[in-house]
Amino acid sequence: MLGFTYNGIHCSTFGLYYIPDESDRWFNDPEYDVYGTDVSWRNGGYYYDSKAKTRTFTIKCGFDEIEVATRQKIKQWVKMGTSGQLIFDDMPFVFWNVHPGKIPVGKWYLDTNESHSGTVTITFTTYEPFGYLTRLSNAQSDDDNADEYCNLIPSSEMPSNPSTSSTTFDVYNPGTEECGLSIDVSGSTSNAVRFFNNANGTYCAIESLPASNVRLKINGDTGFISVGSGNENGFAYHDKGFVKLSPNCSYHNADYIYQGMHGTEYLIDVPGIPVTDDMKNAVLVLNGVSNTTFRVNAVNTAIKRLTCVRTGSGTPDASGKCTLYTYNKIDIQEKSGSSWVTPITLTLNSISVNYHPRIL
Repeated sequence: MLGFTYNGIHCSTFGLYYIPDESDRWFNDPEYDVYGTDVSWRNGGYYYDSKAKTRTFTIKCGFDEIEVATRQKIKQWVKMGTSGQLIFDDMPFVFWNVHPGKIPVGKWYLDTNESHSGTVTITFTTYEPFGYLTRLSNAQSDDDNADEYCNLIPSSEMPSNPSTSSTTFDVYNPGTEECGLSIDVSGSTSNAVRFFNNANGTYCAIESLPASNVRLKINGDTGFISVGSGNENGFAYHDKGFVKLSPNCSYHNADYIYQGMHGTEYLIDVPGIPVTDDMKNAVLVLNGVSNTTFRVNAVNTAIKRLTCVRTGSGTPDASGKCTLYTYNKIDIQEKSGSSWVTPITLTLNSISVNYHPRIL
């Protein structure tokens, strides 16, 4: 029977088994607060933003003939004041950071001096209402059907990490929700520098890099910035002014129709899949065209046409099958006057990125 793990201990340790019902987690998505204001001199008002509220998991479990001591251990396992990761057996690739929300409530169908049978309801509250993926991609050995719930792609298709010579790099976010990109960087520059995400327009700008051999750490999730081993500044869980990663998606064995060249670019239609503006900067791999990829420069959503540039020398057939991956394309830019341009004086000594995809 399916179950769950809390704080590193599986429910079966105590003889508990999970009983899904109409209040199961898939029908208990987080609620949202919507922020806006009414305006007296115009129709309607202004919309500001929205946020997901805290989320509650109400888990009903059954048990058969457990001892009195085991019942006490269950109470200690999920007692108030504890916290840990909650992982369900059917989604081992996702965890939620939770706290017990209520004292467990039980019903005893058999209650003797020696054993107990019945049900117990355990409640967990997560103040981060999204689950976190435990990995970024699928290795060949992974067979837990993660693609049914998110957008994991083969590890071989993951973009490379940025190097010190990078002025642009891709990041693939397989989650269903936006997440923050953390950047660890060192180097030198005479001008302001920013990291700009073409997928959603978010960016982080810094006036200068710290002295040589001292790293600047920018946490896109918590909003904190630190220099070296100390000097930390920021606002806890502040989410403005930092690079945010949009959720990405992948399509496999989709139909394509090659419409020829337009100047130095290639026109490729993908009639069988949804085409959105998010596909700008996506990468197309055409079946049968080896050592060649096509990067999307422009999108025509009305006729489902992608305008692409080619890397490699392969030429598309008139039609066939393709795989498409969308990415967050991050540009490293330097300020020149009032414009942001490809770096002029920037020299990177080190750079690395990190992120934690989230799923609803």
